[in-house]
Amino acid sequence: KVLALDRDNLTLEHANILLKKFPNRFSFFQEKFSNLNKIIDPNLKPRAIIFDLGLSSFQLADSKRGFSFESKNFLNMEMGKNEHSAYDVVNTLNKSDLATIIKVLGEEKDGKIIANKIDKYRTKKPIKTSKELALIIRDCKKNYNNYKKNPATKTFQAIRIFVNQELTELILGLIEAAKILSNGGILIVVSF
Repeated sequence: KVLALDRDNLTLEHANILLKKFPNRFSFFQEKFSNLNKIIDPNLKPRAIIFDLGLSSFQLADSKRGFSFESKNFLNMEMGKNEHSAYDVVNTLNKSDLATIIKVLGEEKDGKIIANKIDKYRTKKPIKTSKELALIIRDCKKNYNNYKKNPATKTFQAIRIFVNQELTELILGLIEAAKILSNGGILIVVSF
């Protein structure tokens, strides 16, 4: 039996194809990686566990999620069940912590400049959409038209990772998977 764990229901919809073709070989769960031990029967001992870490083009295209730089919907960036949205992080976190998140998780050299600009903007009014946030970040970048990628890419990555606690979830999930797998079992982590 192979277990596939994903926090997004879009992948689960695609999983139905596998479930129909191989009903006794796969089990799919929409849950946080850290909750693996809560959804798996401890006596099951699967031969393989698959974690899907990537964002899909379906998620990015869904303007309701707020991953797109052009989204005029609520600033969300949630992949599943979370305590906070990107709106909460951008509008309530102190600028020092915001700068650290952007610099460390986004590997953005201008993290402090971007955090200062966000802080200045949000004192006038809350940042409500991804498009609004992307424009604020673009204003921090010199010669942004020369960028191959959108200048907000690294900051969006950092906020998304923080909102979804992606690194913590992965570490806790890997620990739980190692405990649950059968002897000689395979742990597959899909990341693009």
